[in-house]
Amino acid sequence: MSNPTSFIITCSLISLGFALFQFLIIASTKIENSPDVEERSSLNRPEALTKKQLLDLKEVYEAISTGADAFLRAEYSICAIFIGVFALVIFALISWGQEPFYGFLTTVSFLVGALTSILSGYIGMRVAVFSNVRTTINAQKDGYKDCFNTAFRAGSVMGFSLTGLGILVLYLLLLLFSTVFAPDDWLVMMDCISGYGLGGSSIAMFGRVGGGIYTKAADVGADLVGKVINGIPEDDPRNPATIADNVGDNVGDIAGMGSDLFGSFAESTCAALVIASQIDDIRNFGWGAVCFPIVVSSAGILICLLCSFVATNIYPVLVEERIE
Repeated sequence: MSNPTSFIITCSLISLGFALFQFLIIASTKIENSPDVEERSSLNRPEALTKKQLLDLKEVYEAISTGADAFLRAEYSICAIFIGVFALVIFALISWGQEPFYGFLTTVSFLVGALTSILSGYIGMRVAVFSNVRTTINAQKDGYKDCFNTAFRAGSVMGFSLTGLGILVLYLLLLLFSTVFAPDDWLVMMDCISGYGLGGSSIAMFGRVGGGIYTKAADVGADLVGKVINGIPEDDPRNPATIADNVGDNVGDIAGMGSDLFGSFAESTCAALVIASQIDDIRNFGWGAVCFPIVVSSAGILICLLCSFVATNIYPVLVEERIE
């Protein structure tokens, strides 16, 4: 493949389009009972929720959503300060060791990687909060198919979004840098592009560590207040601290994981590009050979798309044994 541009960009757009398609399917689930369902106890008719239960469900959902947004705003405001300071450090060190122009390009890569990682984490968190309540609604239906597919599609939205964004932004950055670097200087160009992976990993550190600390603090606090002091069972709705616990699950395990997955993908891809640019035989085969790691990741999008379709449509979860 002499010029993989069309293939890589097409696969990235397919990934983002499929993520949007999955999100629209999730959004089709309304937080309400179907009109033909009579209002009965959930014990007598599992697929029906009473009006009070629906109101409680919406209230908890909105509280978790508000709490998750508040935490991410606080966390990302600190991340913004860190990004600004560390970008200056990167520029100063690389400019001192090599050239200011290389320092500028590496700093740009770092900033782009950090912002893409923030966006990946935010998308994952918002989709998770949005889907949790809809998974609960679908769990009232008979069987496992509807609720499992909702949860599975929520994960697919985050996965395909961060992969599509990661590949698209990285490759566009490479195309931009290739306009100022000759083929003999591709090694230096890949060194500059490695800042992209560093930016993604920096935000992943904040998401994983900060979100994880918040999660554990909320969990322990809820248990202490509920179980130890008041004798309330874990996750009991009478314990307001369970809201903080659920917020922590979303911002730590999902937003943090979204940034972490993006950081791992960006780091590994940038490392492969640096190695490829150092080998003369690969450089002699041209741009397509050097960008082969991105081509592999792009092809993986198509395979994952087919596997996702199999899991939700061709071989859906109808019995508990199929979940694993």
